[in-house]
Amino acid sequence: MKKLILFLFMFLVSVMTYAQAGTQTFSISAGAMFPMRNLADNNLSDSSSGAASSGYHIEASYDYQLTNNFGLGVDVEFNSAKYSLSKVKSFYSTLLDDTQKEITSTAGWTIGGIYLRYYLRLPLGNKVSWDIAPLIGAMGTYSPEYQISSKSFIPPGPHPTLTYTRQRGKAFSFAYGIETKINIKSGSHGFFFEGRAINSNATFKQITGTGYNGKKYDFPVKMNLMYITASMGYTYYF
Repeated sequence: MKKLILFLFMFLVSVMTYAQAGTQTFSISAGAMFPMRNLADNNLSDSSSGAASSGYHIEASYDYQLTNNFGLGVDVEFNSAKYSLSKVKSFYSTLLDDTQKEITSTAGWTIGGIYLRYYLRLPLGNKVSWDIAPLIGAMGTYSPEYQISSKSFIPPGPHPTLTYTRQRGKAFSFAYGIETKINIKSGSHGFFFEGRAINSNATFKQITGTGYNGKKYDFPVKMNLMYITASMGYTYYF
């Protein structure tokens, strides 16, 4: 992973150095992030279920136009999504259970990444163009922190409160995806609408917390982290 990050950094430096002779752009964007697969799943009986809600997405990009139709780019992104209490409650509502549960979360999902892009640009008019590009890069992820307190309501009481906790875990992984973008340019300025899909198979080597039995646990979790983003942004051409 360190070699991949170093490669991405050296690639960015070389592109910026070489790009003095060509058209360059810098852009920023913001929008929504929608989790899929393991990241969105609320089956809490499976440790790979993320129960993530929809979140927000921000991104900064640098592009160098090689020809009229092809270019190279680097994207740096950040995504944040809460641990969905409604998804967790929905899971427990399907079970035959004699307990009342209180669910809290102090930190949700945090996903960052840096990606290389080789894009095809197709003109749709004098000021409008369409980009499509594959993405490859590195992803860094922090899993959520939460607590579930459970207490039986069947008499006679009183009954003890049992608490399950999970701490934040972290993972670094290879990621890939696809991006499409509609650009509208006016002189040195422009704006765009963008959609992306990112996928990564990540391993959280150390997930820790306390079980309902009061004992500490520590185990690895493998997850398929997939999400799509929809955003709009501003581009400066120079």
